Amino acid sequence: MQLDALFDRHMRFAGDRVYGEDASLVGGVAWLNDLRCVFIAAETSSSTPAAFGKAARMVRLAEQTGAPCILVGAATTLHLAAPADPRGAAAFDVYLAALASARGTRIAVAESSAVHSLTDAFDTVVSGTEVATVRAGLAAALAGRE
Repeated sequence: MQLDALFDRHMRFAGDRVYGEDASLVGGVAWLNDLRCVFIAAETSSSTPAAFGKAARMVRLAEQTGAPCILVGAATTLHLAAPADPRGAAAFDVYLAALASARGTRIAVAESSAVHSLTDAFDTVVSGTEVATVRAGLAAALAGRE
């Protein structure tokens, strides 16, 4: 899903300051209807240490700022992709710990077929294939937490 269509504006952050940069995963701060949120988005699933590190950084940023954390696309299933290598496993553990301990709102934006596996990991799941429908659902979920 295109971030430009989903949010009014967004600012991307690079890397996690430990493992480096994985361009397949995008994270940063976005605004929708003047409400600030932190987002993690991916078109394809990634299980590199850099991807897990960046995702953990975004979850911690959401926690620190009190903003909801929104995972978009393949990023919604990142917590299901445990890597085999030791460095990746360590980064995966850091991400899982950040996601599990996050006290803020966690929202998943996913295709309809993935919804059933996400309900336990997120506070709200917004699904659909039309941008307008997903944007409206996301705006409602963000407005409900004010």
